[in-house]
Amino acid sequence: MIISAGLLVLVGLGLFVGGILTGTTAFYWGCVAVCVIAAVLLFLAWRSISAASRGATTQGSPAASAAAPAASAGPAAPVEPPPGGADAGGPAVATGATAAAAPVEESGEPAVEEVEVTDLLLVVDLTDEVLVVDEHPRYHLPGCRHLAGRETIPVPIDEARTDGFTPCADCAPDRNLAQRARERRAAPGN
Repeated sequence: MIISAGLLVLVGLGLFVGGILTGTTAFYWGCVAVCVIAAVLLFLAWRSISAASRGATTQGSPAASAAAPAASAGPAAPVEPPPGGADAGGPAVATGATAAAAPVEESGEPAVEEVEVTDLLLVVDLTDEVLVVDEHPRYHLPGCRHLAGRETIPVPIDEARTDGFTPCADCAPDRNLAQRARERRAAPGN
C-alpha cells in the first residue's frame, strides 16, 4: 500500500506539472484527487501496521516475552557519586545556586546541558577548545567524569556545535566557557 501511495503521489505531481504547463484546472483537481487517494492508502497502511503490532504484543510472541525481562532489568551499572559530594574533576564556577548531579540518559550518555540564551549568544562564536569522544553526542571540558578511560578529540567549540555535538550537563561547557568569555571581556585592557 505504501508503494502504491508513493506512485499515486508521483502521478499527482505529474498532473500538477501538467496543470502548470497547460493552465487547465482539471489537472489541478486530478492532482488533488490522486493525493487524497494516496493519503487514504497511507492511513489504511498505518492502521494495518498498528493492528498487526498490537496483535503481536497481545499474543505473547517469544520475541516480545524475551525482550520484556531485559527491558525491566533496570540500569546496567549504578552511577556512584564522586567522593566529597562534588565533581572533583570538573571545573568549578560560582553560579550562586546549588548544583545537582546531572541525570544520565538510558543510553549511558550524560544529559544535554540546559543553556541560557545569554550564555548561548556568547558561546556561539567562541573557538575555545572542548573535548569530544568519537561516536558520542556530547562535548566536554577537560576533567569531566564522562571522559574517564575514553580517547578524546580536541576541537573548537564552534566546530563541535556545527558537527552536531551538544553540551554535557555534568561539566556544563557552555556555561563555563560563557563565564570565561565574560571574565575576559571584563578584564582590564579589553
